[in-house]
Amino acid sequence: MKKLDDKMLIKESEDNEEKARYENDDVEEYGITCDCCKLESSTTTPQSVPESGEEGENNGFEQGHDHPETNKYNKKFDNPKLLIVIGLALTIPIVLIEFTYHSIIIDYVALSLATPVQFILGRPFYIRFYRAVIRQRKGFTTDTLVVLSTGIAYSYSLVSLLAGADLQFFEASASVLTIFTIGEYLESRVINTTTESISNLLALKPRNAIVIRNGKEEVIDVDVISVGDIVIVKPGEKIAADGQIVYGHSSVDESMITGESIPVNKSVGDKVIGGTINKNGYFQFKASAVGRHTVLASIIDMVKKARLSKAPVQRLADKAVRYFIPIVLSIGFASSLYWLFVAHESIPFAITVFATVLVVSCPCALGIATPMVISLGIDSAAKSGILIKGGQYLEKLSSIDTVVFDKTGTLTTGKPEVTDVIPGYGYNEFELLQLASSAEVKSEHPIAQAIVKKAYERSIPMLSVSDFNSISGHGVVASYLQNRIFVGSPKELPNNYKDSNGNDAIEMFPGKLQSKIFDLEDKGKTVVTVYLENKFVGLIAVADTIRENSKYVIDEIRNTNINIILMTGDNQRTANTIANKLGIKNVLAQVLPEAKAKEIERLQNQGKVVAMIGDGINDAPALTQSDIGFTMGSGTDVAMSSGHIILMKSDLRSILSAFKIGKYSLKKIKQNLAISFAYNVITISIAAGLFYSITNSLVLTPGLAALGWIISDSAVFGNSLLTRKFAT
Repeated sequence: MKKLDDKMLIKESEDNEEKARYENDDVEEYGITCDCCKLESSTTTPQSVPESGEEGENNGFEQGHDHPETNKYNKKFDNPKLLIVIGLALTIPIVLIEFTYHSIIIDYVALSLATPVQFILGRPFYIRFYRAVIRQRKGFTTDTLVVLSTGIAYSYSLVSLLAGADLQFFEASASVLTIFTIGEYLESRVINTTTESISNLLALKPRNAIVIRNGKEEVIDVDVISVGDIVIVKPGEKIAADGQIVYGHSSVDESMITGESIPVNKSVGDKVIGGTINKNGYFQFKASAVGRHTVLASIIDMVKKARLSKAPVQRLADKAVRYFIPIVLSIGFASSLYWLFVAHESIPFAITVFATVLVVSCPCALGIATPMVISLGIDSAAKSGILIKGGQYLEKLSSIDTVVFDKTGTLTTGKPEVTDVIPGYGYNEFELLQLASSAEVKSEHPIAQAIVKKAYERSIPMLSVSDFNSISGHGVVASYLQNRIFVGSPKELPNNYKDSNGNDAIEMFPGKLQSKIFDLEDKGKTVVTVYLENKFVGLIAVADTIRENSKYVIDEIRNTNINIILMTGDNQRTANTIANKLGIKNVLAQVLPEAKAKEIERLQNQGKVVAMIGDGINDAPALTQSDIGFTMGSGTDVAMSSGHIILMKSDLRSILSAFKIGKYSLKKIKQNLAISFAYNVITISIAAGLFYSITNSLVLTPGLAALGWIISDSAVFGNSLLTRKFAT
């Protein structure tokens, strides 16, 4: 037990390190921070790997890997609170000195206080500036503005003091560096809120589990659970891996994975998800996925990758930032030259204008306006069981004008039941169900599973078939004693079901049954035919039930003036019946899986922005082709999904929630960009001396400009955090 306890302590330490690594990854790796936000994160953040297609993009800010020199420095000053204390302790006396009588001694005291601020608090800015602009030649960064403004102010003050002049800017350079350091710390704390969903998901992972090996219970680390292990779960414990219950029953809280607040009853044969919580029962399950292959690991990876992607509006902001800094530098130089040579003001006055313009223009708010909202939006959706794979999909949600629904498994429950068994001449119900279920037993299609279930309920034994082949959109073919069994649509014959002469090898069903098929389809039932070689064996009708809330969701989407289409591989009459019940006017029936993607493309060629909602089984091509593909997730199938947005719980209302969070996030992004641009336009104009003719003095100083930077960032932060509180 001593070794086990030690191992658990080591594992807990590793988990904490992993959690910290994920959190730091989010701060820097996912593009939700700028250069001046690296104070706290630079000591632990690993090298970030840009996603394919985005290499070299940096939000207009330098986002390179940690530099050894920076890390060496941060080991000395790795506590941002200590830097803030140092800055305040030295800056406040400098500011107070400005209100006293100046003498050579007082000025040198100011120099002695300003110098540590310049080199201790300023060093991270200067290192990043050197690394980005001088060494790596990535162009101007936000650090450029801080370095130039404080460097010029300090250097001029030093030269002025040594020359015997009595005008210095020590308080300006010290105030700017101190306020920026405080601002960085506040930014890093706020930005850390965007990692909450990943932190919570990581906390779901248990550290150990009880497994049955060699007939004995054994406590092991969850990381050494193997596929096939029988794992014991007691009341209140977290489930250690994905698997299937083999003994016992209970209710399981899956809220952190699916967003479903009500515990789900589980019994033998049901699947369980690692990280979910067993409520009140005892059960054993057989592990089917462990480690990085579990649903929990897939979700964490999916959310992390989602933040790597950029929304189109963010790319627009990136371009604006790239041009912003050279423009600001030009404005600063032009303004100082104007006041110096045209207005004939003093050199200190011109330097004040230049430094103030640079300080007030720091575009940090502009740089974080978009990525922070995207990160919070993705987190907010994840809490509701909606996994959005990228920022581009979050933004595009607001522009969808056409929604295409699959029928089976989407608008319906996907769990149809056999309602009618109609044998043909010379066969009975037993033989019909036996042939059909034997051919369908290997198929995962809901209709096939319904037929197999019906045979099981009647205790009909399966035949030993071979050469199973699923013919997409038509049915299945299998062989029994060298006789082929075909189960499929009465409308479509598979192209490869021919005899040796190339003729159709299937005898059509009797004409008197045609009207029966029409009657069944008019009731919303799906009819399949069964053949043994070229002999008609009979008909099987299957009915699916409409999913709860389908009508409500359709009505809500229609109220937003979005066009709705039902697209299914089922026959026209069955599709029309379902569509009429749901109030859908546009129906595309008997569409084969490969043709669904072409239908989506056809709509897109008409200028439509299309969302496809399917179950992810037969709809993969269409989901991929659509602008946004919604997949109805079943939990354990999430990692295999082809959709861009995965609905973890089988509740169509999640679609409405996804649209709401998408529209709300885009609104917040636009508001943030408006705040950032308006702030810079107004404050740069004031800093350049717009009101000097009225006040006969500068309204802004470098210190006040630095304070204004914090105010603008706070406005953007506060507005962004509303996304986190948004109730879907």
